Amino acid sequence: MINMRKISKKNNNAQMKIQEMAFVLVAIMIFFGIVAIFYLKVSLSNLKGNVELQRGQEANELVRKISSAPEFYLNKECDGCIDMDKVLLLKERKNYQGFWNLDYLAVEVIYPNSNKTEECTRSNFPNCGIVTIINKTGNTGIPASAFVALCRQEFKQQGYVKCDLGKIYASGKSLESTGG
Repeated sequence: MINMRKISKKNNNAQMKIQEMAFVLVAIMIFFGIVAIFYLKVSLSNLKGNVELQRGQEANELVRKISSAPEFYLNKECDGCIDMDKVLLLKERKNYQGFWNLDYLAVEVIYPNSNKTEECTRSNFPNCGIVTIINKTGNTGIPASAFVALCRQEFKQQGYVKCDLGKIYASGKSLESTGG
């Protein structure tokens, strides 16, 4: 005769094993779901930093190239020299505010006017320290920079080109200024 208690006990053990396996599978799925959410959160939080880093790299490239742009270029004898007379005129032209896709662009005289921090205009040039061409936002972050020769025409005596040591600064568009 078949013992019904043994059969019932075997069925209970089998059902318990099936339930245990179901709970383990659900727990594994929850674990992988939590891992996936954590990974997405970390990767998306780095996205904003990566975008600003890329824009900063674009500004670095632009700083290297800008001194040879026709808007800044002095002449073919002096590669990398910036014509300060052109820079002063560019400052007054508002249609160049969006030309380079920057939030900040400035040229600073390092030597011999290193202690002057006054903004340059036509009336106080060359006795000034900085020409701010573009300043769309108050918070420019840390702009990219490069040393350049800042040259201008001097008409004392016979006329000559006088060059000073300067630095050009550029900061790419920040995410706040683009609405992102």
